[in-house]
Amino acid sequence: MRDPAPTGAGGWGRWPILVVIGFGLVVGGAPLLVGPPGGDDAYYHAMRAQQHAHCWLGGVALPRWYPDLNAGLGGPEARAYPLVPLSIHAALALAANDGVAATSLATVLIAILAGCAMLRVGRRRGASPAWAAVAAVAWSASPYLVIALHERVSLAEGWGLAILPWVLDVSLPPRPASRGEMVEAALAWAVLLATQLPLAVMACGVVAAFHLAGPRRERLVRLVAAGALAAALSAVSWLPNAAALGRTSSSFLTEGAFDFARHFLPGGLADDPVLGRQLLLALAGAAAAGLGLAAFDRRAARGLGAAAVATAFMATPLAAPLYRYLPGLGWLQFPWRWIGVAACLATLAALRSPRRGLRAVAIGLLLLPLAGVSWTRWRLAPGAPLRPGDSGGAVARAAVRYGVPPILPSFPAYLPRGVDLPAALAAAGRARALVTAVGRPSPDRFEFRCDAPAGGSVSLPLLAADGWEVSVDGRRVGWANESGLITIGVAPGEHRVVARQTLLPEDVAGIALSLAGVAALGFLAWRRRPSPPAPGSAADETGPVPGRPTS
Repeated sequence: MRDPAPTGAGGWGRWPILVVIGFGLVVGGAPLLVGPPGGDDAYYHAMRAQQHAHCWLGGVALPRWYPDLNAGLGGPEARAYPLVPLSIHAALALAANDGVAATSLATVLIAILAGCAMLRVGRRRGASPAWAAVAAVAWSASPYLVIALHERVSLAEGWGLAILPWVLDVSLPPRPASRGEMVEAALAWAVLLATQLPLAVMACGVVAAFHLAGPRRERLVRLVAAGALAAALSAVSWLPNAAALGRTSSSFLTEGAFDFARHFLPGGLADDPVLGRQLLLALAGAAAAGLGLAAFDRRAARGLGAAAVATAFMATPLAAPLYRYLPGLGWLQFPWRWIGVAACLATLAALRSPRRGLRAVAIGLLLLPLAGVSWTRWRLAPGAPLRPGDSGGAVARAAVRYGVPPILPSFPAYLPRGVDLPAALAAAGRARALVTAVGRPSPDRFEFRCDAPAGGSVSLPLLAADGWEVSVDGRRVGWANESGLITIGVAPGEHRVVARQTLLPEDVAGIALSLAGVAALGFLAWRRRPSPPAPGSAADETGPVPGRPTS
């Protein structure tokens, strides 16, 4: 279907944009009147926003180490987390001078972005401005997205869900049908890969299923090329993320509360029955909408509706064998994450349906579970802000409002492998009695003065992790992990010790691949430029040019 002729602002229509933005402000911002987000992941997002912004203020453009975590021992949290949310939240923290305010602003912006993304898809697919606006509003207020923003505070997933309509629109058949569409698909997937890997894996499965169901060689080649270019462009994010799973206590992410077997619906989330009931209602709404469209629509919406039902099935115990035997699927952790994909597919299906009554019923079924969502269940009490420019002690004291100890701890899964945090914290007191910090440390460089009359082993108050480079009196030395701290051997006497965080091989490889991706993208853009008309050709006959003699 050809894209519609432009109307109003950039082809979207001015009033639909205003409606979508206004509704996004309500969906994302109304709960903030009660207080900032205080749900499951709110603290970690606020902490990362503050620490990432703190590193930027210290002159570190690509932070891979957060210095104030774990009572000043630091932590490699940034390596295991996607780059797009870190950067957005850090920018918001700098703008608001508060990591807590950054999470609040993010909930508003995600709801607006989700609506705008669906509106763009609707207008590109030829939907009327009114119907495109309805679908956009429905997606920005979809129950699963609201739960992700205001209860779970899963902001990385929220950003990924917000752009998911764009990603699917440029990837599902009949697209990509040209080189330009291939480039757009590559950009969309690159952003998603640098935003949330589990959602990218789920979306990849959906797109692959559609293309394999009706393969066309040229389209498949373009899609594979787009995927390769996207992987290169976003390698600076996902390559360190994936490598960090092997360098940290990553088994934590697939055990205990993260074991996929505990999170199928119905029956999952026994420790939080309220959230479990809300997710089950969202699952039922997405599945019912998809089933209705698959059963009663005879055009493009039928396939999308069937896909919505299939992805909803992945959240139920019936999909347990797939999780158990399909390699890597268990890393998705929470099968109910498929609800977001199912809801997006159902909304896209309703958008494509030509039957007004059917699409209205489908949207109603999608939104009906909102009646059971507790928008303001978890709100944060007033307290001190997490300012990017504050010292580690001040930030740690401010973080107590989240109910965490005043040490600004890492997420346990992101601790370096083999590090016992309580043992490291206990050893840090002894280490600080033997070494003295010199000057004001930068986020990734620390200098100490060490007086060791008898020589021997000396521990530095820094968490032992890959990436440290240590020098003693200007000479590089090796180090060992002792009680979770960097430990070096020194000769008798006074010494100057410098510890510096360096880029790991996966960081360097990711940066190099991303630069290569940018170069490839630039080459493709250059190839698309129209050639200048030949002198004397019809295209060159534009009439006399002022100031030029004519024969």
